[in-house]
Amino acid sequence: MLKNLLIITLFVISSFSAFAQQSVNDYKYVIVPDKYDFLSEADQYQLNSISHFLFNKYGFTALKEDDTFPQDLRFNPCLALKADVIKDPSLFKTKMKIQLKNCNKEIVYLSEEGFSFEKKYAVAYNKALRDAFLHVQALNYKYTPNEAILAMGSSANQASKQEIEDLKKEIASLKEENNSQTDADVIVTAPAPNNLEGADTVSTTQETLLFAQKTDKGYQLVDKSSKVVMVLLSTRNPEAFMVQGKNAMVYKEDGSWILSENTEKGEKNTKLNIKL
Repeated sequence: MLKNLLIITLFVISSFSAFAQQSVNDYKYVIVPDKYDFLSEADQYQLNSISHFLFNKYGFTALKEDDTFPQDLRFNPCLALKADVIKDPSLFKTKMKIQLKNCNKEIVYLSEEGFSFEKKYAVAYNKALRDAFLHVQALNYKYTPNEAILAMGSSANQASKQEIEDLKKEIASLKEENNSQTDADVIVTAPAPNNLEGADTVSTTQETLLFAQKTDKGYQLVDKSSKVVMVLLSTRNPEAFMVQGKNAMVYKEDGSWILSENTEKGEKNTKLNIKL
């Protein structure tokens, strides 16, 4: 009887492990936060940096919370799992678990405990974390695209293209409203051109190399002499910006940054040479 119970228990555990592994494989990225809840400051004891390193070591594509995300992840946040480290209370040893949640905040994976009997926090936390990551290593993670998750990205991509078209219409309507600008915050990196006024109405390429510098409301574009040639204001779309003081916008299309201006002769599009 005891032997049969043991066999059943082992079967259930292995089935659960296989399910967890398959679920983790559905996700392309892991996002590591700057700070775990049980810590008092960002990357204390280097636990977040160690987590980032170990996820990558064990086959995941790990990103830090403040990284510039790949385009597919920006359009589809559900491609990523959010990492966390759970510290369990204990008097005589440090115990930690690795947790991964999806975009719906559902727990996809929770590791077994990693632990350490060391007394110094810096040593104990490091050892317990690495011990917990041995269970992550045992998953033998390999990304396998999940059609349902990828479909979310397709919808987001179409929505983004529609939003760019809507923004173009909005710019046209702003031609007679000099003070109307968007205040939404967005993170982007993109540079722009010199002598934009008076250019042809046909599509052109801006050869001048420009650099993007982050501001409170978006980015400013500067040339090699650090002269500000354009100020970009954030929108809801991370790859589309309003141009301050101009009836224009900058957006990304097919991997290139495009300056789209409404002029008296019609719409003028200029491809920008941007240094990210």
